[in-house]
Amino acid sequence: MAFARPFLVLSGLGLLGILSLVPTLGPTIAQIQHLPEAPPLSEAALAAILLVQPTLLLLAAVAVGVGLSERAGLVSLVQRRCRGQAVPETAAGGWLTALLLGALAGTVAAAVDLVLRQLHLASFAGIPRLDDAPVAGKIMALLYGGITEELMTRFGLMTLFLWIGTRLLRGKRPLWLVWAAIALASLLFAAGHLPALAGTTRPDTVLILRTLGLNGLLGLVYGWLYASRSLEHAMLAHMATHVIFWIATPFLVLLGL
Repeated sequence: MAFARPFLVLSGLGLLGILSLVPTLGPTIAQIQHLPEAPPLSEAALAAILLVQPTLLLLAAVAVGVGLSERAGLVSLVQRRCRGQAVPETAAGGWLTALLLGALAGTVAAAVDLVLRQLHLASFAGIPRLDDAPVAGKIMALLYGGITEELMTRFGLMTLFLWIGTRLLRGKRPLWLVWAAIALASLLFAAGHLPALAGTTRPDTVLILRTLGLNGLLGLVYGWLYASRSLEHAMLAHMATHVIFWIATPFLVLLGL
């Protein structure tokens, strides 16, 4: 039960994010069906196939996190509750800090995105603004982004990097190692957004650097919250970032950005 219960609970939360992808798969399925070599499959079958990869990645990441996070000195409040363990004082509070950091990072990202749009109009032709998302897209951002991506990148990758580092240093966990794990997971988190960009347009250097830079910055914030507080603080900040995208972007446009 020390492994099975938190694995099942956290995987279940992550699967909510996977399911939130379903209403957004229409354009991708349509592209596949129009290919000359497209398999004769129904939309439901194609949707199921498209969901296999993120589901496998999620389950692998949760398994890594449940198995190694505490050995790496990292905390998941859900995992501790499932195991009946006490919550460390460092992870007990700080929820307002997580909200404010997520909001601040989201405001900065929204402002930079708008400035880049003004400077490189051709690059952003056809790229929707950060606040231009249907209801299904917003639900996906909160569930898949806020929960599933954090389970994959922070709970899975960052945990693995920090655990490997502490093993190589024979149990030592210096600050530089923590930040190295945060940075490396943030880089992979940012790179993970490139396929979605490529599915929207033919990305140029500006769009690639914008995607890597902004998502990398956000990843550093979420990673620091995971390292200093808990996985759930990172999830809260990630969700707050998306909400701020939808609120701050039109406000910044009114201010002239």
